[in-house]
Amino acid sequence: MAKKPFGRHWKSSKGYRVIEGLDTYNHHFGGQDCDLPLCKLCGEHMHQIFYFDLNDDRLADLKAKELTALPLFSCLNCSMVWEPQYFKLSDGGKSIQIINQENTDIWIQDEADKLPVPLPKTNIKLIEMKDEDIPTNEENYDLAFDLFGSEYLCRVLGAPLYEEVPEDLECPICKKEMKYIATITQDLGELELISVVDFQLGEMNIYYYLCKDCSVIKTQIQGT
Repeated sequence: MAKKPFGRHWKSSKGYRVIEGLDTYNHHFGGQDCDLPLCKLCGEHMHQIFYFDLNDDRLADLKAKELTALPLFSCLNCSMVWEPQYFKLSDGGKSIQIINQENTDIWIQDEADKLPVPLPKTNIKLIEMKDEDIPTNEENYDLAFDLFGSEYLCRVLGAPLYEEVPEDLECPICKKEMKYIATITQDLGELELISVVDFQLGEMNIYYYLCKDCSVIKTQIQGT
């Protein structure tokens, strides 16, 4: 039986909130550092959403001999993000190839509401999660969801916030279980958590998983 998405088993490491601001390392939102593929549905390049410099010791759990940077990306202007996607990273993390995309829906955002490609660039920094960000009990689980999207837009490492624990996390290459690395949500309030763009995704969180051995990233959403 799967564990509930809160409890003492989530407390092993705190992880980090990702917020706008200057950091010692070259972490940023937006930009176009990576060679991203064209979206097969809407025909534009995918969005580079966040970009993390793996020279940062706080991200040591994500570092692999093949990776010096870790981008979090997807097309955000169509339904391709609605179903699991698998990508292969190369060239230190700056080149991305599609392995598989499971979406079969055909929906493209209205032109007036599309997020720009590329997303405008701004610096981001990591700050250690607060106790209330960690779903160690049912009360904290609800509070953490309230804070996510109203105080910050991305969680890196630490405890994932799930509506339900996912089951299929097998790497498509080596078949080992992939590691949870991050979650991205939209700006739920009027605080302009990212000042350079109105960051709206719809009612979903995007979860990212990594197989370090194969340099494979998986994206998968859950509704909010």
